[in-house]
Amino acid sequence: MLTLSRERRGRLKITGQLSWADRKSVSRFNQQIESHVRDLPDASAARSFIERLETEHPRVARNLSMDPGLLSDSLALAAWSPLLTTTLSQHPEYISWLARERLQTRVRSRDELNESLARFALTSSQSETQVLLARFRRRELLRIYLHDIRNTSTLVEITEELSNLADSILEHALVVARQELDNRYGSPQYRDEKGRTATSSFCVVAMGKLGSHELNYASDIDLLFLYSEEGTTSATGTRDEITNREYFNKLAANVSRLVGEQSGEGAAYRVDLRLRPYGRDGALAVSLEEAVRYYRDTAQAWELQALIRSRAAAGDSPLYSRFADRVRHRVYAREQTVEHALANVRLAKQKIDRHHAQDAGGFNVKLGRGGIREIEFIAQALQLAFGGRDEWLRAAHTLISLGRLADRRLITERERTQLSDAYLFLRKLEHRLQMEHGLQTHSIPEDELRRSLVALRMDFAGTDALLRFDRELIRHTTHVRSAYDRVFSDAVGNPGSDPNRISAEELQGSSVPGPEPAIAAEEQAITAAATIFAAHLVYPTENGIENAARRSAEPTAEIVAQVLSTAADSSLNSRRALMLACRIASSLDKSSGELCFSTDHLRSLVRLCGASEVFGDIIASNPALILALPVTGLETSPEDYRAILRNAVEGASTLREEMAGLRREWAKIILQIGALDAANSISLFEANKRQSALAAASLDAGCLVAAREMGRRYGVHAVSARLAVLGLGRLGGEGMDYGSDLDVILVYDDTQSSPVSQLSPLETYARFAELLVAALSSVTRDGYLYRVDLRLRPDGKNGVTCSGARAFSDYLENRAVEWEWLAYVKLRAAAGDLELGTIVEREARRIIHAAAQKSDKTTLRLETRRVRERLERERTRRPGQTTDIKYGPGGMLDVYFASRYLQLRDNVPDLIEDRSTRAVLARLHETGSLGEENYLAMRDGYALLRLVDHNLRLIVGRSTRLPAADHAALRDIANKLNYASATELSDSLAIHMRAVRKAYDNITNSDSQDSELRSQNG
Repeated sequence: MLTLSRERRGRLKITGQLSWADRKSVSRFNQQIESHVRDLPDASAARSFIERLETEHPRVARNLSMDPGLLSDSLALAAWSPLLTTTLSQHPEYISWLARERLQTRVRSRDELNESLARFALTSSQSETQVLLARFRRRELLRIYLHDIRNTSTLVEITEELSNLADSILEHALVVARQELDNRYGSPQYRDEKGRTATSSFCVVAMGKLGSHELNYASDIDLLFLYSEEGTTSATGTRDEITNREYFNKLAANVSRLVGEQSGEGAAYRVDLRLRPYGRDGALAVSLEEAVRYYRDTAQAWELQALIRSRAAAGDSPLYSRFADRVRHRVYAREQTVEHALANVRLAKQKIDRHHAQDAGGFNVKLGRGGIREIEFIAQALQLAFGGRDEWLRAAHTLISLGRLADRRLITERERTQLSDAYLFLRKLEHRLQMEHGLQTHSIPEDELRRSLVALRMDFAGTDALLRFDRELIRHTTHVRSAYDRVFSDAVGNPGSDPNRISAEELQGSSVPGPEPAIAAEEQAITAAATIFAAHLVYPTENGIENAARRSAEPTAEIVAQVLSTAADSSLNSRRALMLACRIASSLDKSSGELCFSTDHLRSLVRLCGASEVFGDIIASNPALILALPVTGLETSPEDYRAILRNAVEGASTLREEMAGLRREWAKIILQIGALDAANSISLFEANKRQSALAAASLDAGCLVAAREMGRRYGVHAVSARLAVLGLGRLGGEGMDYGSDLDVILVYDDTQSSPVSQLSPLETYARFAELLVAALSSVTRDGYLYRVDLRLRPDGKNGVTCSGARAFSDYLENRAVEWEWLAYVKLRAAAGDLELGTIVEREARRIIHAAAQKSDKTTLRLETRRVRERLERERTRRPGQTTDIKYGPGGMLDVYFASRYLQLRDNVPDLIEDRSTRAVLARLHETGSLGEENYLAMRDGYALLRLVDHNLRLIVGRSTRLPAADHAALRDIANKLNYASATELSDSLAIHMRAVRKAYDNITNSDSQDSELRSQNG
């Protein structure tokens, strides 16, 4: 493993000796290699990779030796996947690409992958499309699998990104194939109902794991091709017209070929078209009417089951929506009996078992007894059995559907936990098996040495790794078998035998959203909930609290039902309050452990449920949070947030425990804020202030998690990092609200040496940043805290995740452009090393405002309008949608962009004591930058927009779009804001938004100063 050039090695071979400097260099590099491979599952594979790279690509190996982090990650890939070892050896240029990409752990969206594929195509213009797509997929697998084996992405994130990658490749293949056919035959056309010529649309429908965003590394992709209307092509190409049917069948064949045909690089995917109507005997592409007719009249039960996991992967998604709307009643039939639905799914599973009965090899993690397919079929069988009556159960993703089935008591909470854990374990195992050689295998090797290697790749360490792996496999598959047998006992004539599952009739009760339930069923549900709550109530005594069940004067269900009804009547929405309270009681009844709370807690709970579906759902999934609800004199103040979250981290000993503890305490705090908000005990301003304090405390706790984990990884107590978190957007303006992202920039002190001796400062803080983001954003069993957005960092997605302080200032001074100034106006030292952050913030503000003063004011104004108009165009371009209170004309972005433009134009920085937008508007008015008329329009319009936005987030969750006029949420917002009706609120909002847009245009359509006060003083 020498890092010497080939010519130098030849000269040394001739002389027969190494110089002292060469020996020292080689020894140091070999020691570095050994330190990295020591704990890898296949150290010999890692060594072989670096030896081959040094022999065949010495310059790449030499560069790799100078980047310890990249070297460590490359060796890890070699130890976990011989397939990717080959990829790196054949394409060593991917190593420099990996150096840029490996630290960005967030899930790439389909749009981002489309952009990456377009750039990749430009640099590979001489390659055939099949080769291009296969190479692109293999390159992206390097990044995705690295995050997988480093545990910086969850299984859900991995499968989502693999699915996004397949979507991107299908979209690219479709564009290429359609262009080729259009050049040959012209576009496919038809006559609409008014006799006009229109273009027929086409959609690639994904089914199976791709359809549910759960794709494997080596999955087939199950596809169905749809086109909208019959007709003929326009004959504007090089050949005569053909029918649309011929055109779209050729298109389907070409897409399948481009994606699935073997080339020198292999195929991008194996394409499976057997799930199309009539299977192998059917046409490759079918019209919408043909498809609807087939699934209405001909499709077998297993084919309808397959549609549970279907969606548009490429092409025209509205066409898929039209198809799904017309066949959904067949998939989820209201008249379906439980027994019949379960029997059909069980029969499908038995056919699969018979087909694979003779398969050789070890245990099949997908099809074996207690394997992945049984988990999927449990979920799908119950969805088919009850989904016709309960739309909420119709979730494609397996883990989501298990959660919803548990909430509806169709499986027990214990089964939900066991099945979810088994699914995560078995899918991870499936990935490790497949990524060894890129094969679609699901069988565990029978050879003990190979099984031991699998165990190591599954993160089981030590001499007994294989034993512990086998025990875990047995434990999980036993749980799956037990749940499968229990659920499908109904298919052989034993329906309703499990006392933990409610009947189909009970599903019509108040716990199910949808049509108004019968009054009797609603009263029955309230009585049942009251009985459950009564068993958990406690009352004050001289010695503290005492469980009501131990008192002779135990309250009856009727008394507690009255408490529920009275509290619901005084809430924002009594029906929502009772519906969610019944769901929470159901979850409480299934929870383990004794939970005691007071009637004050119960009233607070019902009041919160009436005001917030979001928080009601949160408590239903974790009833223990009832104790976090505020009661008189026991509220937590914002000053306590940092200490509470820090104690949660310090009280744990592993990364997983730290993240779990952090999420549990965070949930209690955000719930308390929501409850105070719902009770009108705090104002919008106070709710934002508390949530901003919670966000800063969470970032500090995330920094502590990262420091402790870095310490564990590198053998010190905890890494002492000088890293500052600078907030932008709502975090910067201290206006955080429910569901807000954390827009941040991370900077470190680049005047100090690295706190980790083995790594450079850049490498240390890149890994620190990675852990910080994971601590806050990773989805775990206890949920997640925030989506951390680093896209506004220097150089965007191509920049490092954590910049040196001096490098950040240099970027602002020399390379930042106008639109970045607009974002950086709100820069604030929010968390981490606040001393460093304050210094960086002060310097950044100075640079930004100085640059704006030197810049051309017309350029600044036009750039403000350009960015604002682009956001409006991209987010509001679909017709028929409701008002967008953020991106639409006169929305909050008009206020943000206008105020920040004026701040830069007239050098009016934020005040330290109040950085809110309302304070900025007032200051701009006071300084003469904003005239009276424009100020009043902006101030009053923004105040109403923020109130609507805040209450919309509280009631139904984050959304920028106003609900429809007849939606209960809009009526509730109107009621809370003292409007007589939802229509009156909508009309008032429309008036204010028109005034905001007029003011925005007044400010940004002219270079003249809007300064009435200055004119008066002049």
